[in-house]
Amino acid sequence: MNKVALSAVVPLLSFIVIAAFAIVLGYVFYQVHHHTDLGTYGVIIIGLALLILTPVIAFILEKRTEK
Repeated sequence: MNKVALSAVVPLLSFIVIAAFAIVLGYVFYQVHHHTDLGTYGVIIIGLALLILTPVIAFILEKRTEK
């Protein structure tokens, strides 16, 4: 694939992936908040898990690739 096409495709794919992630995450938050007994606390727990686990997983993957 030439550089011009790649410079158009990569940002478009990035936008699509981020939008899909945001939509799915929003749907999960909505479902947890409105259709479970956890309610707001469930959304907070999911948010904290994302906040803490994302850097931890990145750190672990980075350490594995250094070997």
